[in-house]
Amino acid sequence: MLKLASRLAWRDWRGGELSLLFAALLLAITSVTSISLFTHQVKQSMVAEGADLIAADLRLNSNQAVNSAWQQQAQQLGLQQAHVSEFQAMVFAQQELQLAGIKAVSSLYPLKGELSVGTQAFGLGQTSNKGPREGEIWPDSRLLASLSAQLNDTIDVGELSLTVTQVLLAEPDQANGFASFAPRALIHINDLAATQALQTGSRVSHRWLLAGDAGQLNQLRKQITPQLQAGQKWQTPTDGNANMAATLDKAEQFLLLAGSLAVVLAGVALSLSARRYSLRQAKHVALLKCLGLKPKQLRLLYLSQMLLLATCATLVSLPFAWGLYQGLLTLVSEYIQTDATSLPMAPFILGAGTGFLCLLAFVLPPMLGLAKVAPAQVLRNSGSRSKANPSHLAIGFAAIIALVYWHSQSLLISAALIAGMAVILTLLWLLAGSLIKLGDKLRPYLGQGGKLGLANLSRRRHQNSLQVAIFGLALMLLFSLVSVRSFLIDDWQQQLKQDTPNLFLFNIYQEQRSALLDSMAKQNLATDALTFFPIARARLIEPKFDTPRGDRELNLTWTQTLPKGNRISAGRWWAPTPTPLDALEVSIEVDYAQRMGLSLGQKLTFNVAGIEQQATLTSLREVDWGSMQPNFFFIFSAPLADAGSASYMASVYIAPKDRNKLGPLLRQQPTISMLDVDQILQQVQKVVGQLSLAVESILVMVLGAGVLVLIASIQASIDERRHESAILRTLGASKSLIRRIILVEYASLGWVAGLIAGLSAEALVALLQYQVFNMPAQLHWPLWLLSPFIGMLLIGSFGWWFNRSVVTAPPLRTLSKA
Repeated sequence: MLKLASRLAWRDWRGGELSLLFAALLLAITSVTSISLFTHQVKQSMVAEGADLIAADLRLNSNQAVNSAWQQQAQQLGLQQAHVSEFQAMVFAQQELQLAGIKAVSSLYPLKGELSVGTQAFGLGQTSNKGPREGEIWPDSRLLASLSAQLNDTIDVGELSLTVTQVLLAEPDQANGFASFAPRALIHINDLAATQALQTGSRVSHRWLLAGDAGQLNQLRKQITPQLQAGQKWQTPTDGNANMAATLDKAEQFLLLAGSLAVVLAGVALSLSARRYSLRQAKHVALLKCLGLKPKQLRLLYLSQMLLLATCATLVSLPFAWGLYQGLLTLVSEYIQTDATSLPMAPFILGAGTGFLCLLAFVLPPMLGLAKVAPAQVLRNSGSRSKANPSHLAIGFAAIIALVYWHSQSLLISAALIAGMAVILTLLWLLAGSLIKLGDKLRPYLGQGGKLGLANLSRRRHQNSLQVAIFGLALMLLFSLVSVRSFLIDDWQQQLKQDTPNLFLFNIYQEQRSALLDSMAKQNLATDALTFFPIARARLIEPKFDTPRGDRELNLTWTQTLPKGNRISAGRWWAPTPTPLDALEVSIEVDYAQRMGLSLGQKLTFNVAGIEQQATLTSLREVDWGSMQPNFFFIFSAPLADAGSASYMASVYIAPKDRNKLGPLLRQQPTISMLDVDQILQQVQKVVGQLSLAVESILVMVLGAGVLVLIASIQASIDERRHESAILRTLGASKSLIRRIILVEYASLGWVAGLIAGLSAEALVALLQYQVFNMPAQLHWPLWLLSPFIGMLLIGSFGWWFNRSVVTAPPLRTLSKA
């Protein structure tokens, strides 16, 4: 039976009967396999980047020196080791002094990640995989500017003079938060004792960095963990980043669901082409039955034939999947680390499983139904064109649900995706039908080819509307991502006022405020919009919350006037008169209050630097987080218990032409730290551009699946079209007229699909602009103008190419077959 199945499959392949089935299976398997490989690599890369963030595969944080016996155990296991000791000390250079964070590192630091160093403060850097040598110091830009030092100068750390050989621009394991803005420097750990900066009682943190085989690391961790003392704790690449796992899961679900859309459309193409193939096989089945084959043998024959096809498609798709995966990696290689030596089998199994599930759900039901065909009915040429079987549709729908759930592992996401697709496709189908009907009014003004082409479009309105909806959905997603990458961030930046703050200043103390204003005035920098906000850290302790969000420390401030970008949505703002501490009032951002279940008039207790302080919630505020002004969840009516030690922050606009004045300004105010918003926006725009390219590559596969649906639809009606063409040719129509009819029909179909896609993408981007970026929507005319022509070019060219036989088939042969 297998030999017969192989011979029949080879015959049908040479006749072109199986090419569309094969292409649809190829696309389904390729898309799922490549996306699964890509998401696996992204996961591995994020874990590797997590290792960069701690400069090791495993790190021990300790408040005391690491036990030498533990170091010997690590050496015996063949693990790499590095040591870091970090403390604060006064440093001196050329009559200048500055309190700085000193980080003493061993020769192998960093084990993971790279340092960025340069030759001048705030300049461009180059990477280095080793720290300073003995006798050297690498100050960061802030420290170098505040000490008025430069390359080859000496800086004194305690009792030791060290030479500046590099400027430290970035560290892989640099701390987050406001502490990361403090001036700092790297020295070699062998110079630590000579500085005499550490005395009895000095506060110093030690970090033991380890890298190597995961099994050896786990073994060492198990051996040492029972011996750990208070103040000693292991840290892995994923520790301290509670959002990493959630981010990875969401990214994987999104990419796999995008792949699922391609699989679903490929399944539609499979279903259409399998039904046409089964109809064309009906006569062969009748002949085989006449030759004595039983229904069970026929089912086994076609099952073997389809399994052989799926096996070949799986084997061929794997190199394609690998190539696409490598292409996706190339697009994002600047942002993720790649490791070609680690390839899991799970993505290949998932891809192959998807292919066979598509085969079972979309192809086998109509094929196995051939065994029920009555030979006499087929040979009389009656009833061979049966309608779609409802049970086959039910099996296909169940397979779609299974595929989406398999890839998302979430019933909610699966239901949302399927319901969303159904709603969008229905709306697009209705809109497409209306536009096609509207096109009928143009027929009197067109030539003969145009009239007949639009007549064909109208006669198959429901089928064509579905094709437009499917193609429009794929193009809409693609155009939306292109718009996000090309327009959205630029539009947002254009919405910002000319003087919108682009620089945040931190660590400003009370006595420095007037000096900072004077320094800025001397540098001819605008200070009119500069507003200082005191900052303190507090934890809401009453009422108590079970969620981590309610237990964390937050930044808070106090002021008598409502800040810019804030609006009272409920309650009242306090009077401008000073408020005593025993009648303290607090205003809370409205969304935070709703998440925490807080209400007006409620008494809240805060822990501020170890002191409990009670306040009454008197107002809720809506905050414009995109205003680029300092914004806070909590604002109090009066200074809190630690107001004397509070630092201030401010935001200010510095024009590009005045950027060179920042160095002298910071040199005059050495303790002030800054955060440059322009650099962050440029980096965000670059990352969004590169990552959207990767997602666009996946959506190209969705578009390819839409093309397969179009081709399957063409093939399903190709016999009918040949018959119509033969009649027209018999009545005197030329080949050029038939070509014009085909081009008008499919170009019009593409124009409608492109227009709908462009309008839908514009609406989706406008929704993002309004809901996410809180800015008025802007029209993108290039999208409106190009999308109809892109759709017309794609569908028109594919429609003309796959209808070539309609033009070239001899009329006499076509009519005789009918």
